[in-house]
Order: sequence, then structure tokens, then C-alpha cells
Amino acid sequence: MALAFNIETDDRAKSQRTSTLKTSVASVAQLPQVPPAQRVAAAPTAVTELPKKPKLSAGLKLLVGLQQGSTVLTGGLVAGALLVYSWTVYVDKMVGRTYQSLETLRTEAQQMTAANEMLKHSLVEQAATALQFQVPQPNRAIFLSPEPNRPASDDLSPEPNPAASAQAEMPHPLGY
Repeated sequence: MALAFNIETDDRAKSQRTSTLKTSVASVAQLPQVPPAQRVAAAPTAVTELPKKPKLSAGLKLLVGLQQGSTVLTGGLVAGALLVYSWTVYVDKMVGRTYQSLETLRTEAQQMTAANEMLKHSLVEQAATALQFQVPQPNRAIFLSPEPNRPASDDLSPEPNPAASAQAEMPHPLGY
């Protein structure tokens, strides 16, 4: 039922629009047709002038200029204040981040130092338990007697090389 009512309402609105359109078309058709040349001639020949702006005195001109200048200056100051404020907020955030990073690095440095010292301590303990730093005892030492000198035989030994003799005479032993 509501659907039928909406259709009826739409039909009424459509018929009203159609009748309004027909009326406006008929009223335009009834207007007298004037050729363009006569339309221009029928226009009023006198042009009405707009009222002129009154001349301002020098004091009022000065005050208007002062107002305009102060408006521009105020706008510039507001823009500058916003710029400075945003810069301080940015710098504050950067300082906070950098300080947090610094504190993190300090904490990590302390942890690394503690770990390094613990590692050194454990290495010293391991070396102490493994070697036990025993002092050599003479009763456990082995003594060797020197070998007797051999007679030099010219037939078997080649001529000594000066570079080889320098290598043979070392100031300190290479090992035991």
C-alpha cells in the first residue's frame, strides 16, 4: 500500500512539473519579439555614476597605513612564533632520542666491560688450575753431560760457507 502511495505521489509531482514547464514556455512565446537593433536603442542613454569614494584626510591615511603595516607585522610575528615553536619541539625530540641512545650505549659499554673482566678472570682461574705454577725442583731435573769433541777431518767436511756459519752462531737458542 505504501508503495502504491509513493507511485501516486511521484505521478502528481511529475504532472505538476510538466504543467509548470508548459506555462513558462507559453509565457515566453507571448513576449513580443524585438529585433536586436531596437533592443540597443531602447536601452537608457544616461549612465548613472557610482558614488565616489570620499577623500581621506592625511591623519586617517596614516592610521590606515599603520593598521595595514601592523597587520602584516603581526602575521609575520605569528608565523615566526610558530616556526620557532616547531623548531624547539623538533630539537627537544631529537635531544631526547639522542640522550636515550647515549644511555643505551653507556649501558652496553658497562655490560661489555663487565663481561670482558669476567672472561679475563675465568681465563686466569683456568690457567691457574691447569698449570698450578709448579716451581722446578732440582731433584727431578735431568742433567746431560756434554759430548766429547770430535777430531776435525778435512776429507768429509766441505768448505764452510760464511753465510751458513753466521746462521749457525745464533745469539740465543731457538728452543729446548
